[in-house]
Amino acid sequence: MRSFAAGLAFLAAAAAAQEPPRGFEVTPLAEGVYAVVRREPVGMMFDANNVFIVNDEDVVVVDANATASSTRETIAALRAITTKPVRFVINTHWHFDHFEGNAAWRDAWPGVEFVGHAATRDELAGIGARNRAGMLEFGPGMVEALRRRLAAGRDAKGDPLDAETRAALASDTAQAERYLGETKSARIVVPTIEVRDSLVLRRGGRTIEVLHLGAGHTRADLVVWLPAQRIAVTGDLVAWPVPLIGNTAAPLDYAATLERLLALGAGVFVPGHGPVLRDDSHVRLVARLAAAIRDHVRAAIARGDSLEETRKRVDLEEFRRAFAGDSKLRRSLFDMYVAQPAVEAAWRQAGGAKPD
Repeated sequence: MRSFAAGLAFLAAAAAAQEPPRGFEVTPLAEGVYAVVRREPVGMMFDANNVFIVNDEDVVVVDANATASSTRETIAALRAITTKPVRFVINTHWHFDHFEGNAAWRDAWPGVEFVGHAATRDELAGIGARNRAGMLEFGPGMVEALRRRLAAGRDAKGDPLDAETRAALASDTAQAERYLGETKSARIVVPTIEVRDSLVLRRGGRTIEVLHLGAGHTRADLVVWLPAQRIAVTGDLVAWPVPLIGNTAAPLDYAATLERLLALGAGVFVPGHGPVLRDDSHVRLVARLAAAIRDHVRAAIARGDSLEETRKRVDLEEFRRAFAGDSKLRRSLFDMYVAQPAVEAAWRQAGGAKPD
């Protein structure tokens, strides 16, 4: 197996020989391990980070992308690193930005196996299908609204766009157009290998653990753990800069799941979105947030509070400031992806009402 230093040299030579891949950068993490980190501006729309694990005879990939075309760009980046075949693609969860590109991996390597949580099929057939249909129905209107806002140079409240928000809106528009242009014809490839608790892949001299540590971002989250390298690939259990505790989350379980993640002792975390994290401070902050939502909502349910009363009582300003600072965009994203959906999801999970 090539040394890590030689691998770095090989990657640098490949980068010099061609234009860098559009939309992401490839970061070596350890010998044979590469993070593919998206570099679009922070915004409302996402494409997923990926990880390449190049073994003695094959490759394990973590996560597909939102579209076949963006996944093909990821495949081209892998082929610049190695000619070894892809044996497994591990989907950390079923959300479209981590999943819809599976077919492109199968087209490239017809014998590839797809690893996912055992709940993935049910999630795709239920809330996944409803969310996808909603995006197809309302997405064009959303794109048109984004275009108008960009043209007017004003945000939803009528205030002038700052530079961060303008960049986010432009990126959101482009990503939404790309997704809508491809998703109608997307082929959904479900897991061929299902995981309930854990799966160990031994690929030559490397051990790769696929772990279900509990519900969190969804009830079907998987973490890929490389014990020898102390690298944890988290999917959207961890996202940067703002956590994603949305309407498909299990907020009452989230903090405990993150505590199990932290107990692995990782030195490097590859989040579902955002840069590679070289310590656990961000993960601990997300765990504190999840614990605060859990505890506040449980107390509200014990008092018999309605959902609206619960919303008023749960004060997340400490965490809004910690994750978003003074950024108007990031504060808005915190409200969109945490404050609004997470409190309701926790309230329903705690017995305030039955989930749909």
